[in-house]
Amino acid sequence: MVAMGILTILMLMMTALLDQIQRSWRFSESRISQFREARVAFDMMAKNIGQGSLNTYWDMVINEEGDIEKYAPTSELHFITLNDVSEALPATSTQKPVGHAVFFQAPLGFSTKYRNLNNLFNARGYFVSFGSDERFKPSFVKSPERYRFRLMEFRPPAESNQVFQDGKDERDKGQDQKFDQWYKQALSVGEGDFESHLNPLAENILTIIISPRDSLEDAGSSRNQNFSTIAPNYSYDSNDTARVKDPNDEFSSFTQQVPPLIRLTMVAIDEAAAVQNESGATMPANIVGSLDSLFRQTQNFAQDIETLSRELNEKKVNHKVFTTMVLLRSAKWTGR
Repeated sequence: MVAMGILTILMLMMTALLDQIQRSWRFSESRISQFREARVAFDMMAKNIGQGSLNTYWDMVINEEGDIEKYAPTSELHFITLNDVSEALPATSTQKPVGHAVFFQAPLGFSTKYRNLNNLFNARGYFVSFGSDERFKPSFVKSPERYRFRLMEFRPPAESNQVFQDGKDERDKGQDQKFDQWYKQALSVGEGDFESHLNPLAENILTIIISPRDSLEDAGSSRNQNFSTIAPNYSYDSNDTARVKDPNDEFSSFTQQVPPLIRLTMVAIDEAAAVQNESGATMPANIVGSLDSLFRQTQNFAQDIETLSRELNEKKVNHKVFTTMVLLRSAKWTGR
């Protein structure tokens, strides 16, 4: 009887242990599958940003008297990050943008008309927006309209790349170029508008954080150093002519160049949380929380990540933070 009792207790303990292991395995498997799409999109975004280029060259700077004043780096291409993506969207856009954005040029070779031209320069951009899936669904899919946060990719073909037209009026007049229309598809080059060149890469992406950085030595000896000296508020513009003219800006010589590094961070939530907080076409305030006030200064990056994670945990929103340091191979920065 004693042996039977001990055996029964051991079997109950083993059953409870096996049940716990099975629950843990199911949870881990579910978490991996839920964020698999986010991981693939994150890796694709990082890979393409790493190919960002300006094809910079040296050109003459002519003064008002028509004389050569100096030689300076210049480019017909553009690399820009924004801490508020709404600044980049055209007024006609139906997107409800969230957080940061990056727009750049890279030799990705995407074209709908030409083949085997793998080095064609393409405009490319990434940002998060909230909206309906109606425009992206295949016509044969008959399902209710779903409103979700999505990682969007701006992906016009090479023949619709408007960056070479942008700034032409200023160049013809010998003025500083302004690159503020190509990523809005506001020029008469190629086919399609801004919306027609958008593709969703992944659903349930709450936000992306894009932090341009100088070399690790300048930014800090550790990859955990979060402060960015070249983009302290996350915004970086390779065509920022104001920096060139500012004698007190120690980084003025780095204009017309892509940053050497990008700290890329993405926050994804699971589908269960998205369903639980659905509110139709209205952005779910319970998930967004204080997101609008976060990620404005790079020196607060660690605290902002901690704040966002804590808020999501308190609201029982299952989420995952992806982060990596992207090396831009075409960067040619030198010492000051």
